[in-house]
Amino acid sequence: MVERSDDDTGFREPPDGLLTTPENRVLAHMDRPGDVAAVIEQLGNAGVPPDQVYVLRGPKGAERLDVSGEQHGLRGRTYRIMEWMGDERDVLLRSGDHVAAGGLVVTVPTDEADKAEAARILADHGAHDIAHFGKGHWEHLGS
Repeated sequence: MVERSDDDTGFREPPDGLLTTPENRVLAHMDRPGDVAAVIEQLGNAGVPPDQVYVLRGPKGAERLDVSGEQHGLRGRTYRIMEWMGDERDVLLRSGDHVAAGGLVVTVPTDEADKAEAARILADHGAHDIAHFGKGHWEHLGS
């Protein structure tokens, strides 16, 4: 599995394939690449492996997110339909809109014990629409 960076920022994209609802990750929307770089550095100092922090941005990020699932065939469309019936729909739509408008979507590996610290670090650097996705549930962590 090759992780890619589509620009000179060095940000890691999630592994290839349909991007499904994250599990044991904090997801946040950010507006400036410099703030994302600062978050990754601070998270690294807190023990989060920088290569496990994933960033979606630009047209490639929107294509990877594939809100409709159409670019991933029947399996992708079926999965998105299931998400649309659940609470994840709003998060998916907002994330798609944010990336399409030039924003960045960042996901950070966390467990229940670390989610608040990750959310705090993200918020300190301007992140918004922060949510934690656990196993089978999610919760909003910030504005």
